Amino acid sequence: MSLSRCLHFVSNTRAVVVPVRFAHVSSTQAATIADDTPNFFQKLTSRFQGVPLKGESHAPVSMFENCNKEWSAPEPLPAIPKDFKEHPDRDLVNYPYPARPMYPPKSRLLMMPDSWFTPFQKVTGVSGPYLFFGGLFAFLVNKELWVFEEQGHMTVGWIIFYLLVSRTAGYKIDQGLYQGYQDRVNYFKGLIQEDLKDVVEFKKTSAAQTESLSAIKEALPTALKESMSLQLEATYRKNVQTVATELKRRIDYLKETEETKARFEKEQLLKLISDSVDKQINDRSFKDQYLQNAIQQLNGLKVQI
Repeated sequence: MSLSRCLHFVSNTRAVVVPVRFAHVSSTQAATIADDTPNFFQKLTSRFQGVPLKGESHAPVSMFENCNKEWSAPEPLPAIPKDFKEHPDRDLVNYPYPARPMYPPKSRLLMMPDSWFTPFQKVTGVSGPYLFFGGLFAFLVNKELWVFEEQGHMTVGWIIFYLLVSRTAGYKIDQGLYQGYQDRVNYFKGLIQEDLKDVVEFKKTSAAQTESLSAIKEALPTALKESMSLQLEATYRKNVQTVATELKRRIDYLKETEETKARFEKEQLLKLISDSVDKQINDRSFKDQYLQNAIQQLNGLKVQI
């Protein structure tokens, strides 16, 4: 409206309208764009807070999620059997096998063994050990019995660095070392199993052979008795067959002898008869007698007819 009052429009005057964006409109649109596409620092903040970004179905895993966690093994270390001895003369009463602890001993002040404080605590109370070790440390430093080098203050830095690493990445380091240890143990177990594979197979075969021998030993008398019976039966049948063959051979021999004898007697008898007939035929009186007999037989036949 102010512009319309100040300007005198003429017929050939041109008006130019310049679009102007207000601050609250631009800030609202910028916020919308920022929500859609977060910048680097917003992404970094979301990562540390564990907030999933746009397009992520799961919350991001923070590198500090395992901070101040105490790692514990899923299974304890195998214990040595109570009756195990590498030699019969081993004295397990006075010299027992050293037990490997599963975890480090309890500590105070993140690195001081608790066994140093317990004896003093029974006499001086809870604060006595701290005052004793603090006073001892001050005494040694004051009397220059414990002299720090010019780089001795770096020890404090290394201790702080160790505590930071152990409290931040110690859980993953212990877990990774345990997994590597288990993988290495499984590798050597696999080698042992490969070496003992033939032994296991031989053991199985020996067990099967032992069972077979036991079964054979139990059934051996019966098997021997049956085998002897079969041998006797076979021998008996063989002897019977031999006797039958011999009897048949002798019977065939006697039969052939009798047939030969009968044939020889028949031939001799026929020869004798033939010779006698030939002799009688050559005799004249036999011819006449034979003719007379023939005439008589014919006459008898004639009378009958």
